[in-house]
Amino acid sequence: MRTPAVMILGLVLSPVGYVLILTSTVAPAWRDVADIRNGARDEIHHQGLWEICRDLQSVRELTCGQSDDAYFQHRAISVARGLMIASLVVSAAGLLLASWGVRCWTDTPNHAGAGAGGLVLLAGGVLTLIPVSWYTHQLQQIPNTVAGTQLSVGYAVVLGFIGGSLIIIGGIHLTFSFGKLNKSKSPAGKKYYPKSSAQPGSRYPAGISNPVTVIDLPQHSRSTPAPWDDDL
Repeated sequence: MRTPAVMILGLVLSPVGYVLILTSTVAPAWRDVADIRNGARDEIHHQGLWEICRDLQSVRELTCGQSDDAYFQHRAISVARGLMIASLVVSAAGLLLASWGVRCWTDTPNHAGAGAGGLVLLAGGVLTLIPVSWYTHQLQQIPNTVAGTQLSVGYAVVLGFIGGSLIIIGGIHLTFSFGKLNKSKSPAGKKYYPKSSAQPGSRYPAGISNPVTVIDLPQHSRSTPAPWDDDL
């Protein structure tokens, strides 16, 4: 049995989304702070959930490990940390469950397992979109201790949006496996015929008439000899 297309799409999109949200979680680029008053003109601070890096673009110097207690103690940062970790754990569980349900190495996939994995992946994708959306909404309210006048969304937030969306789309495709669950339970290759009064000894099943009409032609007697009989 061929693996359904919805399962293939689910198993392709979900791992890609998982890699993106993992990168988004650890990358120090949720917010970029530029135009710092007491800093260099090309100085940019990349602020993430776990680390802050100071970037001097003219000399291509990147120094991480910058301290900023006011930034890391903000509620948006702590909530985003917890939800992103939860999304990674839930999405990983969904991928394992979906992979077990699809079982490409067997003839018949487990539709219930694949569908359940899709539901878990949906939850993991939602857990990703909540923190990245809230962080974007709170972008201007999060403390800006370096006194930069230009605040912009970093690439990590964009990766989080894309990764969470891909996991949700993959989970939706996998949930379509529930629709094939009932079809897989119906016996294949069996034909049911309606009951009817079939004559005893009939060669055809009950309710099925002979599809070929046989016309009995009378046998002609050869009373008149054929012309070639004279030669015998």
